[in-house]
Amino acid sequence: MKNLALSVLIIAAATLLMAATFEEASKLYEQEKYEESIDMLKVLLKQEKNNLSYNRLIADAYFKLSQNPEAGMMKAMGYLKKYKKYFEKVAELDPSDIESRETLAFSYFFPPKIAGGNKKKARAYLAEIKQLSPKRGMNIEIEFLIYEKEFEQAENICHEYIRKFPEDSNVYYSLGMLYQQKEDYTKAFEAFETNLEKDNEAWSALYQIGRTAVFSETNLDRGVECLTQYLNHEPDENNPGLDSANWRLGLICELQGKIDQAILAYESGLKINPENKECKKSLKKIK
Repeated sequence: MKNLALSVLIIAAATLLMAATFEEASKLYEQEKYEESIDMLKVLLKQEKNNLSYNRLIADAYFKLSQNPEAGMMKAMGYLKKYKKYFEKVAELDPSDIESRETLAFSYFFPPKIAGGNKKKARAYLAEIKQLSPKRGMNIEIEFLIYEKEFEQAENICHEYIRKFPEDSNVYYSLGMLYQQKEDYTKAFEAFETNLEKDNEAWSALYQIGRTAVFSETNLDRGVECLTQYLNHEPDENNPGLDSANWRLGLICELQGKIDQAILAYESGLKINPENKECKKSLKKIK
């Protein structure tokens, strides 16, 4: 009886210690100390390799490290390989987890084979996502098809998506990008404008209207209006930076013959990001 009680106490103490260690690893992750968090999680995984929370957090930590531009290509590829390993474990442990499958689908689809890309695996994860969430699956499929320049198929799925999910305006952004790549600028403008009509905070559409104005050399006033509006907000990491928006604005001002305003836009971009090569090149060209 004493031995049983002692065993229970030891197990309870170990469980509490592991819980405290995981809490500390989570805090380190939140503090962006990803390598330290990973070191603690590796110890925990040796004790409990099928723990979903441990695998998910270490996958996220390796993913964050892979996104650091200062890591260098070789390190980033190493981190990519490791986060895929742990996200695959998360997907195995949780058959309903969409996030891990989405990360894996993108991570296998876009890199070249030499960097671990595998279109077959990407589409296998996409198929699983479509089973779990047809809406999200269609979104990803559209993105993949546009990337592969399968424009007709992508356009058909966009219109099917609009019929099935009319409340979601983001599909018009995808349509706009599709038409932009096809150089059908009239339809691109229409799609981005529809995105804005349905969502007045569609910042990406604002930027793309400006970008399309540059490509098409038309609707220049509207391009200036949209880029100016874009510059009055702080974009998140998924949208172009304000330095890029200033560069696009400068290009439109040049097309309008407003050289002083173009110079001001390029200089504003360089104040935000002194390393912006496009602003530097454009400024040097007209000065």
